[in-house]
Amino acid sequence: MSKLGPNSYRSLLLDLDGTLLVLDMEKFIPAYIEALSSKFIDMISQNNFSQHLFGATNAMVQNLDPEKNNETVFYKEFYRRTGLSYKQIKPILDEFYQYDFPALSFWGSEHPRSQAVIEAAQKKKMNLVLATNPIFPSKAILERLSWSGLSADQFQLVTTMENMHFCKPNPEYYLEISHKINCPPEKCLMAGNDTIEDLNASQAGMATYLVDDFILQRSKEEPISDYRGNLKDLESLINSMEI
Repeated sequence: MSKLGPNSYRSLLLDLDGTLLVLDMEKFIPAYIEALSSKFIDMISQNNFSQHLFGATNAMVQNLDPEKNNETVFYKEFYRRTGLSYKQIKPILDEFYQYDFPALSFWGSEHPRSQAVIEAAQKKKMNLVLATNPIFPSKAILERLSWSGLSADQFQLVTTMENMHFCKPNPEYYLEISHKINCPPEKCLMAGNDTIEDLNASQAGMATYLVDDFILQRSKEEPISDYRGNLKDLESLINSMEI
């Protein structure tokens, strides 16, 4: 873990999957898509559904229009690709996230240090943000958060497809968080395990902490972060801060 510099931080942004929650996304995503696509099997083949889902998700990630939230961008693209209407799609998705998505909980488990990190930040009166990539609806994000043993009321902000207009790794995602919590980027510390999606917060002027319990390496290049260590190290870093 790097030594704490002269700056202290007022806000702590925390990734969820692979950071606060033990979850192998490379295994979870295929299981999630298989479960969701089965709900549309009478309308779209599984292969086509997967292509349309990824296409609509990519439209969210690429969106640069601050007037359109991620939910709007996703549905518009999904409708365009599938030819299905809102009345056809929305009830199926709502039912899936309400009743079927929780059954995927066996893919995730609590990280033994996540609660301690939250409590350390709370003692320092830091703003806490669940900075998970907002490509899922709030029901899915809050459900996964519960798998980690945490709850939404522990955070000032939980980013979801309904309340955000940008996605990781776009720096605008981090700037939007900064604006929402009224904290300048230089007073924010982003902690996560993804070497691109999370560390790109530096492009918005935030300090970064690479959580190396379950690193998701998306590039062959050596990741650059202000700090690096496991969640226990992050807890120690927070405790050492002078807020």
